[in-house]
Amino acid sequence: MRHLTPLSEETCDGYAALVDRAIDGPSSLFAKREAIDEYGWRHFGDVYGDHEAAFSEPDPPLVSHWNNQYDLINGLGVRYMRGGDRRWFELMEDMVWHVSDIDVYHTDEDKLAYNHGLFWHTVHYVDAGKANHRSYPTGTVGGGPCAEHAYARGLMLYYYLTGCEAIREVVVELGDWVLSLEDGSATPFRWLSWAPTGLSSASGTPDYHGPGRGPGNASETLLAAFELTGDRKYIERVEELMYRVIDPRDDLDALDLLNAEWRWYYNLYLQALGRYLEVKVDLGEIDQQYAYGRACLVHYATWMADKEYPYLDRPEILEYPTETWAAQDLRKSEVFHYAARHVDSDLRRTFQERGAYFFHESVSTLSEMPTAHFCRPLALLLGCGQSYDWFRKNVDSSPLPEGPKLDLGVRRRFVPQKKQAIRRAKLLAGAGALVVLVAGSLGLYSYMW
Repeated sequence: MRHLTPLSEETCDGYAALVDRAIDGPSSLFAKREAIDEYGWRHFGDVYGDHEAAFSEPDPPLVSHWNNQYDLINGLGVRYMRGGDRRWFELMEDMVWHVSDIDVYHTDEDKLAYNHGLFWHTVHYVDAGKANHRSYPTGTVGGGPCAEHAYARGLMLYYYLTGCEAIREVVVELGDWVLSLEDGSATPFRWLSWAPTGLSSASGTPDYHGPGRGPGNASETLLAAFELTGDRKYIERVEELMYRVIDPRDDLDALDLLNAEWRWYYNLYLQALGRYLEVKVDLGEIDQQYAYGRACLVHYATWMADKEYPYLDRPEILEYPTETWAAQDLRKSEVFHYAARHVDSDLRRTFQERGAYFFHESVSTLSEMPTAHFCRPLALLLGCGQSYDWFRKNVDSSPLPEGPKLDLGVRRRFVPQKKQAIRRAKLLAGAGALVVLVAGSLGLYSYMW
């Protein structure tokens, strides 16, 4: 595992106090399990998504299943590795087997986009009722697994810790599922287009194929499968998605990245991009793909250093200005620290300062919030804050290589299969109507039927 220090070297007491609530006290994950009776073969091991109950009556508590959002498994496992407290491993292991047995859809008999994917949390602010971990509460709508909610790094870590082959197979299964999402030959639109579906690069809406949680979580899952197998098909898809969703020439103001409700997740993609670059360095592959990704990361981080702010500084633009937004600021901190490893001198200092600022701003804000113990901010704290001390300890390390001179060429806008197919169907319909019109004008209409 990269970018970690022993727990004994952790420098921020406020951060430790926040995350340790997961294993100690009345708001621990163990206590929350009791609060909603999260037991039985279907539920045990999952975590109570208590943040979803914030706007409901406390008795009886609103039930929401977390299903490993933000890869809580990985955060729990990393905390265990850093300090050795078995309670972290106990929570991790329980959740690993819940995800493997219940949340992953081990089937070939549904839609290709769903088969072998990971089901996600129950609907926001709605009681799960009789819904299980593969369906939705009565009166709500939803679909099956999707790339925006794909998490495998924690499962990979569990395999490294235990050598359990069954969990290794689940990581590979999820990697293959992400690959299959783009297979246009298996959809109803294949007769009009064989283009990639775009199901692993869309975020928020089917038409947005920029940096977001779709390609971010897809890339993280693919990298986990690559690290376990060495099969290059996984990292090559990471690179294909990279070229599709991000470019070092992007006009970042035009992308509306400060629209937090709809674009917060660009930081999630940049985190995945930072990790991809670290994998490339480990492989010694300082090639065009590496140089392209590096240029994108530095371009975005430079813009962020000037434009980004703590989300709760502008609560008026947020639908629910809750503790989650303060925790999401940790993503910005990690992005800046990844980017700082690729530059030198003044720009490096700027990135490091902004990384430290967003980390401490997040921790100090959460420390003042009585709801900081909720599941979602806790998952973010564990997932995005544990690298901080390693980055700060290595501030003076030499910059990572820049790579070869970039040959950017002309960027082509990605058009997903469904959009292509609809466009072609309209053209065909228009052409058919024109044929009928011309035939009628020539008196040939009766001979066509």
